[in-house]
Amino acid sequence: MTSFRTVPALRPFVAACLLAAAFAAPAMAAAKSDDDPVELTSLAGIFLAARVADETKDVTHGAEFYQQAYEADPNNAAWLERAVVLTTAEGDLKTALPMAKILVKKAPDSQIASFIVTADLLKQKKFAASIKTLQGNDQGALAALTATLLKAWALTGQGKTDEAIALVDSLEGESWYEPFKLIHAGLMADVAGNTEDSLARFAKAYEQDGNSVRVVEAYARELARAGDKDKAKEILQEYLDRAPRNPLAIDTMADIESGKPVTQAVNTPVEGAAEAFSGLGTALGQEGGFELSAVYLRLALYIDPDSGGGLAALSLGDILDSNGLGDQAIQVLEQIPAQSPFRPVGILRAAVVLAQQDRIDEAKKAFEEAIRKNPDDLAAYIAYGNMQRAKEKYEEAADIYSRAIEHLDEPARGNWTLFYFRGVAYERAKQWAKAEADFKEALELFPDQPLVLNYLGYSWVDQGVHLDEALGMIQKAVDLRPNDGFIVDSLGWAYYRLGRYEDAVEELERAVSLETADPVINDHLGDAYWKVGRKLEAQFQWRHARDLGAKLPELEVINRKIAAERLVESAPRITPTPEAEQDSSRTKAAKPISFSGPADQASGAR
Repeated sequence: MTSFRTVPALRPFVAACLLAAAFAAPAMAAAKSDDDPVELTSLAGIFLAARVADETKDVTHGAEFYQQAYEADPNNAAWLERAVVLTTAEGDLKTALPMAKILVKKAPDSQIASFIVTADLLKQKKFAASIKTLQGNDQGALAALTATLLKAWALTGQGKTDEAIALVDSLEGESWYEPFKLIHAGLMADVAGNTEDSLARFAKAYEQDGNSVRVVEAYARELARAGDKDKAKEILQEYLDRAPRNPLAIDTMADIESGKPVTQAVNTPVEGAAEAFSGLGTALGQEGGFELSAVYLRLALYIDPDSGGGLAALSLGDILDSNGLGDQAIQVLEQIPAQSPFRPVGILRAAVVLAQQDRIDEAKKAFEEAIRKNPDDLAAYIAYGNMQRAKEKYEEAADIYSRAIEHLDEPARGNWTLFYFRGVAYERAKQWAKAEADFKEALELFPDQPLVLNYLGYSWVDQGVHLDEALGMIQKAVDLRPNDGFIVDSLGWAYYRLGRYEDAVEELERAVSLETADPVINDHLGDAYWKVGRKLEAQFQWRHARDLGAKLPELEVINRKIAAERLVESAPRITPTPEAEQDSSRTKAAKPISFSGPADQASGAR
């Protein structure tokens, strides 16, 4: 368990690690080109391939290449350590463990190797052996905290809880140690049955950081165990008011309200060791320490697959995905145990990654599971509907948004996006009456919302109805978001449709200056130039729009204009599709769709 507001204090350590890695790595300027393949049967070729894998964060191939490099030069402990680190980060502990044991013998001061071997010993409840392995591997801020917590949990496993707590209390050196010390010593006291000491430590941790869900959970559970369920529910409710969808807080509240005996989240020394790796790994990941964070979280999951109720897996999945390892992220997220509180969130995030990889059938199954497990989570419906809308499955998207709307007791201001997204889907499905009703409902919930004003106003102008009101709506949207090139384009195109061509040119030139690479805006400006007699400039803009990657059906009309060297009207223009989650007023093919809407602030978990 960790208090994540103290994480910034880890930054100097992470920066030092990254700097050391940079100095240790040879320059990559001479990396191979496609015309100069590396022969991987040579040691130089293997090493170069390994360094390329390092640079691209390809842990899978990096692990393989460093293993090959070590096999070619068994006396090089540095290459063995890289193989151990990357193989563990990849999640192949079956391969990493034997190598780590060899490394411990070859280089007893290898901290990471000792931690990996210790994790395996703790998993097997070989507490005395784990303490021996840790000896002498506590140099450096992070290593000192890691070794102390692991040794203390091993002592707890031997029944030496007082000695374990004293060891934790004696650790000095960094201010960010304190929350880790409080939580872990509190858990050790609870394992030993010392509720009074445990409660005092959790209370102090809560005072320092009441925004950490793991701190809140530990404190609330200990309060309930001490008989003060009212205060336990009070602090949980305060947290849920800030993070209403947090699964761990919800699960803890349900446990306390069930009337059954309440247990702590960590009840054994083995679970405590996993918690140590999980808390530190999550903190490192938030500060950009990818490899070490992945190693710690992999060790947490190796010791306890349900570590943190699935929070360790969720953290690892996020870290892997943010580093371009989507396939590995999906695998980790889908392996969260079915009974874990974070299983629905994990499956939802796996679904989002699957959707981004265009694995639509798999994504559908994952979205449906996430919704089935947590039918009140609007974020799941939004992400699912947005995926279908991005794939131009507009009626299916509208049905999914409707399922979400059915779960609303009374729509509130924050629900405007559901009606807006469904309105977009209906409009694209050519069901304008339903779309118009949804846009109006969105404005009832959130008056003057610029994206809705823009979409509805643009649509009315394109249809030639409610022109004065429509123009006023678009102008208001521009006033609210004057630097949004897509909304400014809507105003310019409204002027064009109204025959106010000089005004159209002025606004469209401004729109192009704000969004220079958008083909639709450039095409609009070309049409406006033609109308005011600037024919050479019009032809330039049409060609520019084509070369920027205009899509059908606009591309067909643009090509006709270029071929005819004159304006060829298209009737009607395709109405733009505002995307709140992209912070723009038109979907751009060159920019990926986000499958998580603005209401999806994940789980509030930290």
